[in-house]
Amino acid sequence: MKRKIYIKNGLLVGILIISVIAIIGATSYVAESYLSIMSGDINSYVLRDMASSSLPVANEVEKKTVLPYNGENVKIITDYYDFKASTEEQEKSLILYENTYMPNTGILYGSDELFDVVSIYDGKVKDVTEDDVFGTIVEIEYANNFLCKYSSLSSVEVAAGDEVASGEIIGHSGKNKIVSNPQNMLLFELIYNGVNVNPKEYFDKNLEEMR
Repeated sequence: MKRKIYIKNGLLVGILIISVIAIIGATSYVAESYLSIMSGDINSYVLRDMASSSLPVANEVEKKTVLPYNGENVKIITDYYDFKASTEEQEKSLILYENTYMPNTGILYGSDELFDVVSIYDGKVKDVTEDDVFGTIVEIEYANNFLCKYSSLSSVEVAAGDEVASGEIIGHSGKNKIVSNPQNMLLFELIYNGVNVNPKEYFDKNLEEMR
């Protein structure tokens, strides 16, 4: 009777030992597989499936135009001359130069402090020129036949042919012969398909979607 009990106890112990060994082996295999995946084993079918699948990018931000300057104290000195505006607004948008009134084809910004001039969008510098009246001018080409002129710069950080990103500093405010005060100015012109347009209507927009 005792022998049968010993045999049964021995059998149970053996089964228990085998079970423990099997659990340890399975756990080790899973751990090794996990470490292999985490370490970037390119042979793993999991990584191959992940690499071949196109996953959407979360929180993708739509590209939009930004203002052409950095600075809290920058204000509009002379607005864009809009033929659709009221007579009073049109009068405020005229430029007086050598006893002649001319409609402002852009927006003249000014500040008592020097401020950064930045690209409103991703683009390519077309040219950097000097003008007797408007000072240094940077022309940048953008998507869908948009062209911007940044005039009255005191210094320039780019050259013709350079690729520029949205918000990148291209120069700094300066002077022109149209307005003597304030000393730091930027004349910003936006040209679409060869025609000057009101820049305000194109701020915070995706130029690549504009038609």
